[in-house]
Amino acid sequence: MDNQLNQQTGTGANQQGNVYQQGNVYQQGNAYQQGNAYQKGSAYQQGNAYQQGSAYQQGNAYQQGSAYQQGNAYQQGGAYQQGNAYQQGGAYQQGNAYQQDNAYQQGTYSQLGNGYGGNGYGNYGDDAGSQKAPNIFKQFAYSFVPPLYSRLTKVKVGSMIGFVTLLVFIATLLSFGSLMVSFSSIDMEEIAAELPEFKLADGRLYMAEDFLFDEGSVFVYMTEDIDSFSYDDADEIADAGYQDVMLVGRERISILQNGEYQQLDFSDLGSSFALSREWIATELVPFMRVVIFLLYIVYFLWRILWYFLCAAVYMLFAMIIASVMNKQVPAEALFKTAVYAKVLMFVIATFLDLIPVVYLSVPFLFRVAVTTVFMGVAIMKLPDNRPTPAPMAGQGWR
Repeated sequence: MDNQLNQQTGTGANQQGNVYQQGNVYQQGNAYQQGNAYQKGSAYQQGNAYQQGSAYQQGNAYQQGSAYQQGNAYQQGGAYQQGNAYQQGGAYQQGNAYQQDNAYQQGTYSQLGNGYGGNGYGNYGDDAGSQKAPNIFKQFAYSFVPPLYSRLTKVKVGSMIGFVTLLVFIATLLSFGSLMVSFSSIDMEEIAAELPEFKLADGRLYMAEDFLFDEGSVFVYMTEDIDSFSYDDADEIADAGYQDVMLVGRERISILQNGEYQQLDFSDLGSSFALSREWIATELVPFMRVVIFLLYIVYFLWRILWYFLCAAVYMLFAMIIASVMNKQVPAEALFKTAVYAKVLMFVIATFLDLIPVVYLSVPFLFRVAVTTVFMGVAIMKLPDNRPTPAPMAGQGWR
């Protein structure tokens, strides 16, 4: 009865004045703060929940009056100010054991919701969604302005592949159309009229009379009286000042062009192969159009593959440039930079090929230099992906 009276008056020993006394939730002295190990007035008299005089007599919610009354144990004004276990007022503010408001929550770089939130690429993470990726027409326009490549790095891989495919398709279609126009201007009947009457069938040549063409640096001779010609025959004629020599015998055609010799036996073409002057005049152009169309399909697919292979090589240069600039940029962003940096020289080379009166080609080293400069300017403007350390509030543990 005396112990019960001492606990209620609050004048005796063990009543706390400020042991972790907080202004709002769970005013505690300490979790399970006990006077001694299970110091009993009658039964388990504790200063925490269910403070007992006799049976569950409580003076205040969780107000304890026991030994180990602490006035400032781990009481901190800045970081790690604890009311309970690890209750913090600043960074890592916890109400219970490791109860966190937001782990590693940063106010600047990538504002992470849970360690390295987003996609793990810092500025290339969730903020990409806040700024809409450019469409395919803007991609083409931005590719000529390296400072805007930061927007192009937000383009999805599928959209980038579609852009390159469309770009190569337009270039290939223009080239194919230009070639078809040049074919349509050729009068094959007029050309066939200049040819001798001949027929190539059953693996051999048939001619009514020999044919000789000698003009400028070109020499052509066709006859069925001779089985075949050799390299020595063609080289002997070339020594007379001819650059292009074609000798056609009954069983073989021999060609010497700019010092390179080639020959073909007619028997290798098969017994079903047939060729004549009439076929050249009427069927050659349509046949060649079909062949060229099929070749251009293969050429189109090859150009797409070659474009990305070259972009992968340019990405290695981009990695070196980023290293020299001491910038950390994701490999995906560097590859996209290389892809769009190639657009300028690709377009220039395409238009030069379309001009029939201008036989110019862009030098390889010049193309590499311009593309590399574009990548350098673009990388200079790209954000650095290197994470900044999170600022620590207060002074930490004391």
